[in-house]
Amino acid sequence: MARPTEVGAPAMGSAPVQADEAEISAPPVVRRKRAEARRAADSAETSTPPAEPAPPAEPTSPAEPTPPAETVSDSADPTTAADPAPPPASSRGRLAALLVPPDTQGPRVRLGVLWFLLALAAATSGRQWTAALWALVGALAGYQTVVVWQQAAIEQSSDTESRPDPLASGGLFRLVAAALAALMPIAAAYGTGTAGLVLILAPLIAVGLHMVLGQRIGAAGPTVVGIVLPALASISVVLAVRANLWAGLFVILAVSLYDAGAFLLGADASGRWEGPAAGMIGALAVTFTMATFQSPPFDRTSAWVAGIVIAVCCPIGQWLASAFLPSAEARALALRRIDAYLVAGPAFLLVVWLAS
Repeated sequence: MARPTEVGAPAMGSAPVQADEAEISAPPVVRRKRAEARRAADSAETSTPPAEPAPPAEPTSPAEPTPPAETVSDSADPTTAADPAPPPASSRGRLAALLVPPDTQGPRVRLGVLWFLLALAAATSGRQWTAALWALVGALAGYQTVVVWQQAAIEQSSDTESRPDPLASGGLFRLVAAALAALMPIAAAYGTGTAGLVLILAPLIAVGLHMVLGQRIGAAGPTVVGIVLPALASISVVLAVRANLWAGLFVILAVSLYDAGAFLLGADASGRWEGPAAGMIGALAVTFTMATFQSPPFDRTSAWVAGIVIAVCCPIGQWLASAFLPSAEARALALRRIDAYLVAGPAFLLVVWLAS
């Protein structure tokens, strides 16, 4: 009875199948779990070494240390270049920058000759004609001065993306500067006291008009500059002609020869000092002639003093005009026509008063 049960169908059909199932299903499950555990451990061990050097490799890569080196060098270069730059710019470099090379575009020579003839003819005709001519030139100079300042303000507002004040950039203050600048030589034709009074009141009128129209006091700067700068030249020439005809001819001839020499030699010169140096020689040539003839109110000594004062002050007047413009290259043609008179005219007038 024991044998049939060991070799019978039930034993062959059921027991081997269960054993096969146990052998096939159980061990692979255990092996897969162990294999997965081992793979996870192996992957963790193999992944951690490259993961650890990777983070330090990024900051220590040559691409990242170079930007700080570049930024340091870039930031250091401007500072090192800016440190030695101010000394020359504040001394000779600054003065040379204010000496603008002559503008050779257009009929500059013909305009210069025409201006010289008109100024000479007006001076010989008397102080009224001199005042009329210089009032016209002063009005143009005041108008153009305000224009270049307004254009500079518009460019600055476009850079900062802000809207300029339509009143400050309009034509009202241009006309105010032109009218008050034209009034100066006309007042000088009536006397020194009248010219001095108008010279004091005109800037105050311009400032008061700005305040009445709701403008800041600082906004009146271009208008005041457009009034005062032409007035320094026009008043001094009219008062010199009023004091003595030869005095008026002296200042016009000397300054005109300075302008001619500075233009002719400065246009093709490699440096900016060659033109003013040539102009000073031209002014001294006129001085030699006036000192030789000793025309009243000058004697030999006072004529040389007056001529040297003109020769020295003409380039200073050009520097003054450049300093009170938005930039030295600003196109204020009428002001540039009379900029040599800005300091030379008042200084010469003082010598005339002392010599009389």
